[in-house]
Amino acid sequence: MKRLIKTFGKPTFLTIENAPALLCAFKKLKEEGFYTHTTHCTIKHLNNLIEQEHRHVKRRFAKSARFQNIRHASLTIKGIEAIHVLYKQRRSLQADSAFSVYHELQ
Repeated sequence: MKRLIKTFGKPTFLTIENAPALLCAFKKLKEEGFYTHTTHCTIKHLNNLIEQEHRHVKRRFAKSARFQNIRHASLTIKGIEAIHVLYKQRRSLQADSAFSVYHELQ
């Protein structure tokens, strides 16, 4: 979590599962001075919206799929996510589209 703060900055809203280990880690980090202005939430609905963004990656790989190293896995997942973002943008720009997932999630 500390590395994420260094990379992306401090979050204003944090949605995590209701697992005891995650809650304990969040409390300890808050005591150390991290996440002082962060709102913590365990609402399952919000977490499901976040997990839906990863459906396209999960669908591409079988559970038994293995990569030879972490670099190959990272590059493959980044490529799949980039293609998915382009697809979403193309769908949201279509004038005849009555429903846009891209605009619904923003």
